[in-house]
Amino acid sequence: MAKYTRNNIDILLNRAMEPDTEIDGRAEKAPEKRVQTVVPEPPSRPMFYKGTMPEPEENISPASLYRNRSTRKIAKRKVSTFNLILMLFAAAAGIVLYVGNIIAVDQLTVEVNALKTQHQKILNEQEILKAEFNRLSSLERINRKAAEELGLVTPKTPPVWLDVNQEKVGEVQEALQKK
Repeated sequence: MAKYTRNNIDILLNRAMEPDTEIDGRAEKAPEKRVQTVVPEPPSRPMFYKGTMPEPEENISPASLYRNRSTRKIAKRKVSTFNLILMLFAAAAGIVLYVGNIIAVDQLTVEVNALKTQHQKILNEQEILKAEFNRLSSLERINRKAAEELGLVTPKTPPVWLDVNQEKVGEVQEALQKK
């Protein structure tokens, strides 16, 4: 059977609780009583889960297991006001940039949609102009307009080739120049 002794912290706590004695106007501690306290061994625990948990170590005192939590110092991290303001400004700048990006993307989307509709209108107008060009350049329409407005008709006989005498053309030109 292992005997458990008091922990160093328990000894210091006991010293702090003892009254001081005055000798020659100086405060001195009362003589220390060295008493070794024997703590009984904790009862054996039943083994749950088929004994898969390891046995507790022998050199741990029960007093250290049940130490008061209020005696421990809790480390608190302090955040300076400057760092807090800096973080807030950084967050605000990030939010402003994000919202600005969303607005810019929305404006570009509107502009792209407007350009797409304008492009579609131009394509439709181009198709209409092509159809009108094909209608106006059809051979039937040209023949009808020539017959109605100009009085032209298609010949019943094929055209005949004429031979021009160059001497006669020269004589005619000389006669025109004399006049």
